[in-house]
Amino acid sequence: MKKKFLPLQFWSTCCGNFFEHFDTGLFGFLSPFLAPLFFPTHDPLTALILTYAMIPLCMLARPFGSLFFGYIGDVYGRRDALFLTLFCMGALSLCIAISPTYQSIGVLAPLLFCFWRFGQNFFAAGEVMGGAIFLLETIETDKKDLMSSLYSASTVGGILLASFGVYGISFLNMTENGWRILYVFGAITALFGCLLRINIPKETPIKTPSFSIKKIISMIWEQKKNLFLLSIIAGFFYANFSVSMVLINGFIPLVTSFTKSQMSQLNTFLLVLDFATLPLFGYLAMKISREKLMMGAALCILVSAIPLFSLLKYATLPGVIFIRITFVILGVAFAAPFHAYAQNVVPKSHRYLIISLSYALGSQLLGGPAAMISLWTFKQTHLISSVAWYWIILAFAALLSLISIQIKQTQLKKAS
Repeated sequence: MKKKFLPLQFWSTCCGNFFEHFDTGLFGFLSPFLAPLFFPTHDPLTALILTYAMIPLCMLARPFGSLFFGYIGDVYGRRDALFLTLFCMGALSLCIAISPTYQSIGVLAPLLFCFWRFGQNFFAAGEVMGGAIFLLETIETDKKDLMSSLYSASTVGGILLASFGVYGISFLNMTENGWRILYVFGAITALFGCLLRINIPKETPIKTPSFSIKKIISMIWEQKKNLFLLSIIAGFFYANFSVSMVLINGFIPLVTSFTKSQMSQLNTFLLVLDFATLPLFGYLAMKISREKLMMGAALCILVSAIPLFSLLKYATLPGVIFIRITFVILGVAFAAPFHAYAQNVVPKSHRYLIISLSYALGSQLLGGPAAMISLWTFKQTHLISSVAWYWIILAFAALLSLISIQIKQTQLKKAS
């Protein structure tokens, strides 16, 4: 029997998703300011590349976290898994807030910072997709796309507040220590989310005494094609944020006269736009189908990324704004129905495990390294257009994956 939707369930899952992306966005936006604090012996470009390298390195924890929480969520219930993820992420946010810099303990500083973020990624692997599953399983089919976009809006809300916070400490010239206050705020948000989740009725555990590692492997093997294709789609989904919000924020000051503070201010405005348009694209997905919307967004990025990046070197402020708005809108169009789309691909019995694992693998192997790979490509070629090469490869792969899944689902409908 379908579980009844509870408003508390919506707010608690959105709060957890808000915090996870506040933390992710915070590190991305702080990277240009953290680079000289943790890698002061390197030139600015190398220091920024090393800081961005922490993103994929720390995401090595996500596949393990997705397996762990996929098991807990599918076997013992969604609520217990999600309470544990959020509580531990909040505790690690406090650890980051008191983390020493290079000036205090030398090379151990970036290693310790990386260790805390590694732990956060382990727990985050069960939060984002798990929260979406916990929420959308209670929603009527015809409203899933809209609710998916609202859940994604909490993603942008977290990133938006992170951007605003980074701009605030930059404007007040507090970047050297102000970043610690932002991480403390994140921990308080996580605590609030935990208090909300305590009040959600506990699910009845699913009795599966035969559950084993062998069974986990069997479940993964059974869904191997969906896992592979969803990993590519999730990687592109994550890369859209990484490129349009993180990479370009640090890249533009390297190739133009615009400052880091100006980019932080612009980023906040773009995130407001992102937040406002997500429900619109969720509604649009209901009207034209989520598959068509996601395919259209991937195709537009595929054909426009190189020309738009090439124009950055010559762009005035209005030009930069136009280019970034274009990237943001295309990313939003792909992101709005993403959670509803993923759940429609995987059967409920395997949903938490397969979707969490595919997102972990995609974000770690494909999406997370996007900023680092793109900057490295630019360093090797000195061509501004080269920054877009990796992104368009992902766009092409995601488009093929969406088409492949659609063909399979069409064949299954005809067979039934």
